[in-house]
Amino acid sequence: MSIRVHVPIEQAEWSVQSPAEWVRQRSVDWAWRPGEGQGFGFLLIDEQHHVASQALYVRTVKMLTSLSAVQTQSQVVVEFDPAAQRLQLHELAIWRMSAEGAWQKREPVAKEAFLLRQREQQFEQQMLKGYVSLVALLEDVRVGDVIDLSWTLLPREPLPGLLFTALHFLAWSVPVATYCLALHASAGLNLRWRLHTPDGAAVPVEISEADGVSWRYDRPPMFQAEGNVAGGHWPFPVLEATCWQTWGQIARFFAELWADAATDAAESVAAEAQRLADGKTRAVAIVAALRFVQNDIRYLSVDFGHGAGMLPNGAGTVLRRRFGDCKDKSILLAALLRELGIAAWPVLVASGWRDGIQRLMPSTACFNHVIVGFELDGQRYFADPTVVGQGGDLERLAAPPFGAGLQIDPATDALLELPPPALAELTLTETFTLDRKCRDGAVDQVLEASGWLADDIRAALLNQGQRQFAKQRADALQQNFPALLPNPESMQIGDDSDGNRIELRSRHSMPTWGQTGRKPPDFFSYGAHGLFLAVETIDPHQQRAQPFQLRHPLRVCHSVVVRGKAVKKLKAGAFTHEGPGFRYRVDVRSRRREVRFDYRWESTAAEIAAEQWPEYCQQRAAALERAGALVHTPAFKPVAVALRLFPVLAVVGGLAAGWLGNPGNNRIVREAGGIEAAGSKAFEHVKRSEFSQAYSLAAAVQPNYRNNFDFQIMFSEAAIRTGHFAEAEQALAQARSLRAGEILPEQLQAALFEARGQLPQALELLKRLAGQAGAPERVYADLARVSERTGEFGNARAAWETVLSRHPAEPEALYSLARLLWLAGERERGDSLITGVIASQPVSSAALEGALARYFAVTGRPERAIEPARRASEREPGDPYLAYKHVRALIESGRHAEALAVAIGVSEKFPRQSMAAAALATAAAMANDNLRAEPAFKEWVELAPDNPDAVSSYGFFLHRTGRDREAQSLLEAATHKFPAHGNLWLNYSVVLDALGDTNAAEARQQAARLMTDEQRATLVR
Repeated sequence: MSIRVHVPIEQAEWSVQSPAEWVRQRSVDWAWRPGEGQGFGFLLIDEQHHVASQALYVRTVKMLTSLSAVQTQSQVVVEFDPAAQRLQLHELAIWRMSAEGAWQKREPVAKEAFLLRQREQQFEQQMLKGYVSLVALLEDVRVGDVIDLSWTLLPREPLPGLLFTALHFLAWSVPVATYCLALHASAGLNLRWRLHTPDGAAVPVEISEADGVSWRYDRPPMFQAEGNVAGGHWPFPVLEATCWQTWGQIARFFAELWADAATDAAESVAAEAQRLADGKTRAVAIVAALRFVQNDIRYLSVDFGHGAGMLPNGAGTVLRRRFGDCKDKSILLAALLRELGIAAWPVLVASGWRDGIQRLMPSTACFNHVIVGFELDGQRYFADPTVVGQGGDLERLAAPPFGAGLQIDPATDALLELPPPALAELTLTETFTLDRKCRDGAVDQVLEASGWLADDIRAALLNQGQRQFAKQRADALQQNFPALLPNPESMQIGDDSDGNRIELRSRHSMPTWGQTGRKPPDFFSYGAHGLFLAVETIDPHQQRAQPFQLRHPLRVCHSVVVRGKAVKKLKAGAFTHEGPGFRYRVDVRSRRREVRFDYRWESTAAEIAAEQWPEYCQQRAAALERAGALVHTPAFKPVAVALRLFPVLAVVGGLAAGWLGNPGNNRIVREAGGIEAAGSKAFEHVKRSEFSQAYSLAAAVQPNYRNNFDFQIMFSEAAIRTGHFAEAEQALAQARSLRAGEILPEQLQAALFEARGQLPQALELLKRLAGQAGAPERVYADLARVSERTGEFGNARAAWETVLSRHPAEPEALYSLARLLWLAGERERGDSLITGVIASQPVSSAALEGALARYFAVTGRPERAIEPARRASEREPGDPYLAYKHVRALIESGRHAEALAVAIGVSEKFPRQSMAAAALATAAAMANDNLRAEPAFKEWVELAPDNPDAVSSYGFFLHRTGRDREAQSLLEAATHKFPAHGNLWLNYSVVLDALGDTNAAEARQQAARLMTDEQRATLVR
């Protein structure tokens, strides 16, 4: 069976004609409008299926309410497969409201205005579909116009025996006034349907029709997708319709359809099977056939032509070409196994929905992947022929994680349940031999994995090559130990393929565990980085309404062994912590000249429910705070140092009962619902960084909480962030009187010094705090930041290294340390540090991608910042700050028009959000669109009164537009509220210069003293 014939674009069948008689015309609600901040919306989406012919009619009526929507939505595209479909275009017209308020339809677009274009959008993913696009470039489209488009897709060469089936996901990320769906079917077609609706969701109205059934869904809620959601969770209505009566009927259809492919070129397939089986038992021959198809037949999907998406190429054809998609590879593997005398069948599965298909009626539309099932000695096995690098004999073969499937066999009568994933384990043991003479120091790494984690490592070795894989592992270690001398060639691989276990051993010289060329430090500091080779990286600030899927079942261990004459014995100890979905344990053991830390992480659930997500993030953070290894390695006098496990820094906390006063007639307190409610709300505002609101509430009830330490801490932070420095000083004094010796008031005192611009005092205090036993992580982060601002870059690097030793892959520390390396001339090291850590994560988070974007921007490579900024925004589509950073990356690269288009979309998606206003204001100003920029700047200042960038940027905008006196007044007031903000002083000096004010020189000096390197590098004008 040959590869499908590609239909040339000039042979694509399309025409312009009226809709078929079976199509019902729907009314349009012309009075409806998209909500505030939405750039466009659909007045109507109408889909109608003609079940007998399997034709699909679609009409969309789309209103454009913003310039951004006109820019992005005025190119009409209808995509279809010319080998499998014929396109009938019915009408494309623009409606416009007249001066009298009546909607008028302009002349429909003529056929000559349409163009056929072809592109392979998934070519880089090794997928060729052969689709073509019918494109119309509309003329004279304006804000407020409505684009009315309708078309029908008809099968060109329907497969014999293929019955109608459809799945509709009733979820849209844009406003929709009305959605209509109709099934036109006669009684003899045995059509069935079912609507799945989540609890509490709106339900479409079902309407019986003379020739079938229809549904109407008015004002469906907008849906916000979230990443890493389990496939069986449907947070929106799902409508299924099918003419199939049983799963067995579908299995027989596929068995007949694929019969020729299974026997294609049987002689060559038999010869290959004989070669694979030569001298082997049947069990070993089965594994050999599987490995051959997985590793020697490359994945390439050529999915066009007759039967595209459903009909495989023949087994012999796939064998000859040595490439194919999941259908092709499965048909070849099944054919090889049958030649070996093994009963084998392709199995249809749903890679996304997994066992969720068990909730559906029989349907061909729910499957998107194929694996193979086979039997030996009464035992059933399953394998995915598209997996690369899989190990394990038949007893230890990791089953594909799809939950359920349909075996393509005439005897099949139901879905079969696939085995659950087996436990996978990963252990990283790193043994550090320390030598204070800097001669014989070394680190030995042993990475062991089993099950599907071993499969993942094999796949990485095959895809990257052994040397590159080894280099990445060594580079990741060198990020923590700069003096390490990587030796990628030392990697030795022990692969127990039958047992599905793999072991990688490496040894690298490490003269010192400190900075290159310096004496070894008095402490060895490291962290449980190895856990994140398998444990998910998350953004703890994300809010979720849908469950989060975990890698499960999973057990990970990172052992850190530190030995040498300089190593001092620690007190043995253990720490255990359990949270939703995980169990964590740290064991510390010690003997003469050796200390060992064992960090163990085990998953206990397959997913985290949405309501458990905040607790999961909190408990996970609490656990991972105990992921640091600190060993005393003094040069001379021995000192006994106990293991220190540092708690999470808690700036905010609950209210203590018993200190409530009289609410009186205070308006703020009354509106908040009383003193206790006002205090609680103040805490919540601080958690959300809404400091103005927090300060207003806390100041109103502060006398009632004078004896509450947590409240005084919260109030002092809110006061610092809003420029109320005297109140902050008083609150800190009160906090000290309540808990003498607490470190937290001193941390905030340092923050107060910094906010006032008293950087030397802040630095001195932070150094003292960092020297105390048990100093929390935030002290080191603050110390690093202030050290940078005062030019003590060596101290800053050491402090950031301390943070990373406790918190592997902490984004701010990772970004800052890489940037400092770059500034010191160690550019390759800086790049390797941040890109290596991100590459080592199982899943890169939005926070890490954002850190990478910041790094490229601040090191003068704004073009390279665009992609990670975009990825960060896409990974957390509900975060306006990440969207703002994407806009900034475009601005800093000089792409002002593109930045403005994106910013308009951001402001429409996030109305009344400060960072969305910031994106629009900045982008519009850089594009010289002052009419759009000014209201956006005003909104930014209004929504973010505690953000000095807002007033600073607005002041500079006023200067650019010739209003220097207004800018002077605004910026002068801001310098009193934010005296430590360098950009603010810079813009103030520019305005004073323009006015000829002699105070400009002093303002410039303040700017030079206070501006950070990042502010200088990312300054836009």
